[in-house]
Amino acid sequence: MINPYEKPDFYSKKAKEEGYAARSIYKLKEIQEKFNLIKKNHKILDLGCAPGSWSQYSSKLVGNEGLVVGIDYKEIKVNLPNAIFIQGSFLNEENKAKIKEYSPFDGVISDMAPDTEGDRLTDCFNSSELVKEAVNFSYDYLKKGGYFIAKIFQGGDEKTIFAELKEAFKEVKWFKPDSTRKISFEIFIIAYNFIKKPELKSSSEFEAINDPNYSGEMPW
Repeated sequence: MINPYEKPDFYSKKAKEEGYAARSIYKLKEIQEKFNLIKKNHKILDLGCAPGSWSQYSSKLVGNEGLVVGIDYKEIKVNLPNAIFIQGSFLNEENKAKIKEYSPFDGVISDMAPDTEGDRLTDCFNSSELVKEAVNFSYDYLKKGGYFIAKIFQGGDEKTIFAELKEAFKEVKWFKPDSTRKISFEIFIIAYNFIKKPELKSSSEFEAINDPNYSGEMPW
């Protein structure tokens, strides 16, 4: 059976023509055009950065005085003058120490996705768990006023994550780039103006969140 994600489309061809490692660059480009978060001289942490297109785009935005630190257990296929790459898990203690050397960061970005199993519900909740790990990790590495951008599969625990982020950031939004494949159920959480790490809640407390002012309903 043909995997529709492997078939080159307009954005895949465009990425190749423009020298980017993957079509995912255009998702971050749309996010940047909408929210304008990444600035010149910023320090960016790119979680799950392989093959490297988000780092490529971010490195151009932050310029020579800025810095991109990327980490992934997969092979990183780009080489950039203002970027440092670490191969391995961001949850590894040794790698955490390496990342800490460059912190705090103006922004943490993540296009990570779990290894899919073919069952949508399982894949969505695995995506949610991965984003929760990225969120909890980011609190200790972000500057006050910083931002967090992450991909998540719609249909898991995204509402709970959205509610937690509203306690940590002044603004939290959903965004679905036009460059996302039509068959995809991925969306992006955009959180900015970091305030502080929220107080630890138990899983049952998060499950019970029912914010009457919740504005995270997605219109698609």
